[in-house]
Amino acid sequence: MRILIVKLSAVGDVVHALPVLHALRTARPDAHIAWAVHGGAANLLEGHPELDELIVVPRPRLSGGIDPLRDIYSRLREGGGWDAAIDLQGLTKSGAVTLASGAKMRIGFAGPAGREINALFMTKRVHPKSASVIAMNLELLTPLGIDPAAAIAAPIAWLHTTPDDDRYAAEWIQREGLEGRQLLLLDPFAGWKTKLWEPDKWVNVARRAQHDLGLRPIIFFGPKEASHAVSLAERMTSAGAHALPAPDTTLRQYTALLKNHIAAMVGADTGPMHMAAACGVPTVALFGPSDPVRNAPLFAGAKFETLQDPTQPCANTFTRECTYHAPGMCMAGITTDAVMEALTRLVPREATSSN
Repeated sequence: MRILIVKLSAVGDVVHALPVLHALRTARPDAHIAWAVHGGAANLLEGHPELDELIVVPRPRLSGGIDPLRDIYSRLREGGGWDAAIDLQGLTKSGAVTLASGAKMRIGFAGPAGREINALFMTKRVHPKSASVIAMNLELLTPLGIDPAAAIAAPIAWLHTTPDDDRYAAEWIQREGLEGRQLLLLDPFAGWKTKLWEPDKWVNVARRAQHDLGLRPIIFFGPKEASHAVSLAERMTSAGAHALPAPDTTLRQYTALLKNHIAAMVGADTGPMHMAAACGVPTVALFGPSDPVRNAPLFAGAKFETLQDPTQPCANTFTRECTYHAPGMCMAGITTDAVMEALTRLVPREATSSN
């Protein structure tokens, strides 16, 4: 059987979809399973041991002409066709990719989860009953004759690394003299302004985590955030926390850092936070306009707490442009005390006693 997973972006959404890959591989061990994804999240899936094929779909560009589209159409049609395609994105663009695959069975969401005109491209539509997006994704396996109940009870998101990835992370730890340190990864950045927490609170968390729990703060950042990470690390150090920016990493190298060297993580509802939880790193997840019931990292083995001020008018609205708050203030109701209390509950005492 040839099965295509369509989940194009973003990183956190791809991590949410990984339990579908694991459940498919478990139920159909001999199937040829492929994944269509945009370039930004592709590194997370490159060489994944449960995948047979990775198809990188270029993002549409008005100036790109039709050649990239023709190329991806040809790639999707290679190999004798698809028996089924599962659209986990629920958007028009993912529906178009699903249709272009020529799959005999095209499975997607019915109802609000199938947004825009996505449902028009599907031959099988599933009304999800679950509140969690991870469980909703798994419900799409039902038309394939797979009972998703066991996978929903324990969703496994397998984030893999290579020896080179592990070596890269270990060499950075050694260069910075961090062997034996208990490291707290802080991710103060987000693609949405409404998912930003105030810089002063990040500084206070870094200071208190090092003083109270012996956790050395490391600041994770994306490609366009390096200078901001350096500046914030300097502020934290001036406040009494010896903070460092994280190294430049690919997604797999970041996974290696998480799995092998990080004691705890604090971040907003973004890809790096969901990756940390999927790796079993104790994680404090900060929610503002997104819904922690829908987006909580409910992976098997995850250790996390979600924090949100539900009294805010923008809570659970998924707005990227808030009309109630200035940029960076949608999560102002989350206090430093609340984050520190969650960290103290999540991080075992024996993990911090050496510092």
